Amino acid sequence: MPNSPFAMFITWTSYGTWLPGDPRGHVSNTLGADGAFTPRRNQRGTLYWRGDRRTLAAARRIQKRDTVWLNSDQAVTAAEALVKAAKERDWLIIRAAIMANHIHTLTADCPDDGPAIRRIFKGVTSAELSNKAGNPGRWWTHGGSDRYLHDQRAIDAVERYIREQQGILCEIVKMQVIPRQ
Repeated sequence: MPNSPFAMFITWTSYGTWLPGDPRGHVSNTLGADGAFTPRRNQRGTLYWRGDRRTLAAARRIQKRDTVWLNSDQAVTAAEALVKAAKERDWLIIRAAIMANHIHTLTADCPDDGPAIRRIFKGVTSAELSNKAGNPGRWWTHGGSDRYLHDQRAIDAVERYIREQQGILCEIVKMQVIPRQ
């Protein structure tokens, strides 16, 4: 059905804030007692791994840069870059929330290709944040989450979920950047 509702719910984290082994749970490879890794679990319907101290310690040891916690100004910069990228492509950001350690976006009128959209959003925000900082940086973790929403009820539920996030530094509501204080 060409007129059925469609939107992408995309999430990614800032660098170093949600490492493999995190006590909140994770989908990354897990380090076993024998030193071998159990492959990541990031398929729909698959449960998260519980926190794992060994895996978390290994992830911290190999972290190459400082952990990134966005501040309010950086959140506004990221939001403005997201809106600019969406406008250039005739996409609609229904709602987005930028927190210190992650971003959620709900985007419509976009391709049915979550990884491509996420790469664009992470790329433009990285470039703009690095430009404002005056040097290149590693702002985001590798990967993220892409959810394909094919009905209005799911879109409305995700919009509510994003709106109710704790610790929002800046949000986007129908392409309008709204800083929070």
